[in-house]
Amino acid sequence: MEMGDDHHDDQHGVIGIANLHIEAEGEYGFLLPSDVTMHVLMSRDAHEGHGHDDHDDHGDEDRDGHEDHDDHGDEDRDEHDDHDDHEEIPYDPHSWLDPLAFKVQIDIVLDALITAFPDGQESFTANANAYKVELDSLIDDFEDTFGEEGTCSGKDKTIVANHNAYSYLAQRYDIEFTTIHGVDPEGEPSAEDIAEVVETIEDKEITVFFVEEFTDTTSVDSIVSQSGVTVLYLYTMELPPSNDGDDYLSLMKKNLDNLTTGIGC
Repeated sequence: MEMGDDHHDDQHGVIGIANLHIEAEGEYGFLLPSDVTMHVLMSRDAHEGHGHDDHDDHGDEDRDGHEDHDDHGDEDRDEHDDHDDHEEIPYDPHSWLDPLAFKVQIDIVLDALITAFPDGQESFTANANAYKVELDSLIDDFEDTFGEEGTCSGKDKTIVANHNAYSYLAQRYDIEFTTIHGVDPEGEPSAEDIAEVVETIEDKEITVFFVEEFTDTTSVDSIVSQSGVTVLYLYTMELPPSNDGDDYLSLMKKNLDNLTTGIGC
């Protein structure tokens, strides 16, 4: 977010980004204050087959916020029905699952807080530095386990999981993840996806299958029954923790312990 001296100035206004997940064509409205304007940018690649030209029928009044969507005909709606409900996400957004990346993000938040509330700079900086000391201890634990001289060095670091949310961990510590879902965990895995995971489990003699904290473990019963694996959790922290006593540091320590168990080191 950015804010200039005059938030009504078009050149120095508040800039925000909202991610919208639209499953079907329809009418959508946003309740905004009278002095706030929302501009919607759309990528042709992200919404293939329905580019900017497809919206030319929206008049100026519609662009100004009026709900005039009558120009979308049945043919246009049918075209959208042909899209997959969950298109492939082209990148992994779970950067915080790499403690070193998370440490960089602390400084980004600190700078934003100081900019917004200059009087709090001393307190913000002290709190951030104290937290980074705790985070450094977690980073050392990961390095001692998965680094070049770590306890898991030389082990086959292949992990099977339900959701591919661990690209940053995988790259940082040379861990290979095989998953039944891509980056987007929604939807049902195909029989081919399940067969590939079971084959990996058997070939690598893997004993642990990882799911996220709020995953219904019955959803992976077929994998468990076919392979005999034990189910453990990896915490992605996309929702508040189920245990009020947990936080980022404690959940990442649980991730480290469970990954160590899964790899067998």
